[in-house]
Amino acid sequence: MVIDRKNKFVFIELPLTATSAISKEIRDMYGCESFLNKHATYRNFLKKASPEERKYATIGSMRNPLDQTVSMYFKYKNDKELGERFSTGKNKFSRRNGTILRRLLSFNRHKSRANYVTRNDATFEEFFLKFFKFPFSNWSILDHKRFDYIIHFENLVTEYRNVFTSAGLSLQRDLPLSNKTPGRSKDFWSYYATDKIKRRAKFVFGPFMRYWGYQFPESWNNIKEPWYGQVLYNITNIPSKIYWRYLM
Repeated sequence: MVIDRKNKFVFIELPLTATSAISKEIRDMYGCESFLNKHATYRNFLKKASPEERKYATIGSMRNPLDQTVSMYFKYKNDKELGERFSTGKNKFSRRNGTILRRLLSFNRHKSRANYVTRNDATFEEFFLKFFKFPFSNWSILDHKRFDYIIHFENLVTEYRNVFTSAGLSLQRDLPLSNKTPGRSKDFWSYYATDKIKRRAKFVFGPFMRYWGYQFPESWNNIKEPWYGQVLYNITNIPSKIYWRYLM
């Protein structure tokens, strides 16, 4: 999370939405400051912020979850630094990652996924079908729709400039693109190649994508989303929201 007390805004860093590049740029170039931990939620901010800071403008980020999942797969597969961190436990208990429970859950999840991909040389489809069996969601559904600004990964450069200019920064350059995912050679849709993975993807991502206005391509129209997907999404979000609100 990054705060700018001069221009009175806070930038909430949702993982895997180019927040590392944005955070580094606005801290290095424009004097913004880190606040709490990197992926602190807006609820975390409200607990620690002063009455004045709670009035600050809010900036968040968003990314198509199908794209985000492809990116994470290739980080597991090809990012040596990431793989070493999960295999050795380095930074497992770093305070920058939030509560102990959040760190433990995150570490164990990433470790099992990274080990599966690297030890089995798993394809993206094998990885996806093994680990994505329930409707997807994340903590953006708590507060992001009430934020003053949202930067979409799909329009990153343009929306970065528009949003932070509106927030008060006098930008000196476009956002440098860093932390690119190693190993990706195609657009993310291409990794969902078979009807089997498309069917699973519609079940897993359909409700979340509707919530955020994302759409599947027309070429997927022959694949129907299961009727129970939305119901299960609503049910699984109940314990998830408790965790995101009170335990992260």
